[in-house]
Amino acid sequence: MSGTADGSLRQQQHRLARVLREQHKTWGEAAAALRDRYSVNARVAYRLVHGWSQREAADKWNERWPADPKTFKNFSYWEIWPAKTGHAPSLRVLTSLSELYECRLADLLADCADFRDRDAEFRARAELARLPTVVTQEPSAPLQWPPADASHGTGTGWPPPDDDRLAALVAKVEQMSAEELARTVASWAGHDGGGMSRRGLLLKLSAGLALAAAEPMAAQPDDGPAGTAALAQPSPGASLAGIWHSRYSYYSSGQARDLHAEHYVVLRQRDRHLSGQSLPHSTGSQLRLSLSIHGAIATGTWTEQTSPTGYYEGAEYHGTLQLIMNPMGRAMAGRWLGYGRDFKINSGEWELTWVDGATSPNALRRYSLKA
Repeated sequence: MSGTADGSLRQQQHRLARVLREQHKTWGEAAAALRDRYSVNARVAYRLVHGWSQREAADKWNERWPADPKTFKNFSYWEIWPAKTGHAPSLRVLTSLSELYECRLADLLADCADFRDRDAEFRARAELARLPTVVTQEPSAPLQWPPADASHGTGTGWPPPDDDRLAALVAKVEQMSAEELARTVASWAGHDGGGMSRRGLLLKLSAGLALAAAEPMAAQPDDGPAGTAALAQPSPGASLAGIWHSRYSYYSSGQARDLHAEHYVVLRQRDRHLSGQSLPHSTGSQLRLSLSIHGAIATGTWTEQTSPTGYYEGAEYHGTLQLIMNPMGRAMAGRWLGYGRDFKINSGEWELTWVDGATSPNALRRYSLKA
């Protein structure tokens, strides 16, 4: 019974291969269909689509390369691999097999490990391929939007209205993080930029989107206070906790010049609140931050215990701070407000830049005393 069953299976496989070739499928397309249907590996699939047994494949090999004869056992070992009882085909063997089966060498290893998903550019192109046709196709191109059996008469939704295509695009973008979206757009610009430089195209797109976001019609009832609706919101799922590099500028009346101070700060997040404490500083200065997040705006207070050996002799200063976060949620920039030694209200620029998401003891030690 098992022999009959095996014979029937081979007949089914060969019959499917013939049908696929009659439909003008390439060897690669036919082999992929057999792999999916019968769960065989790539090397088996390419032999099957040619309608050969292992012995017949060996005969074809020997006809072409009589000085390097093979038996059906050789093909069996290559096809069983990477199981322990198989033999890994050499690069020379794979090259000969690809010639015999009329395919690419890589096609014969299609079932082996694939780590391309670790490549950010590969993931960006994959996301680009999945974007709705409003982005990936010209308006005049045929759209694969309705089911294959859908009628094309009036009232059936064909062709799809622009609003529907835009809604599909918006839904897709909402599922992507800001980092994924940035990589996808950069990949698209790099391939479809035409005569414009990639940077020029992205800057033009950025300016256009910023102007569109500033339009009153773009504001929603829950966008918050007036003026914040036009700001790009950071990715909702992005955590702001981690190690940040803090840099602010100030004017020193005693030294009559502009100066700046830097710290590495550990930010911890609880809902919309951020609390920050500087890591040990080379001068002994200590900085504390307390910020509330509202959309892309961070507002709060700062306190600094200056260096006990520095110009300000360990004096403590405090004030307010307001920052605007970039869409990636990995940088904030704004201004501080506070009083100086002469009790005048001063202000200056302040920037926070994300450095590391780890807050383990080892990570904290790496950034201690660096500033």
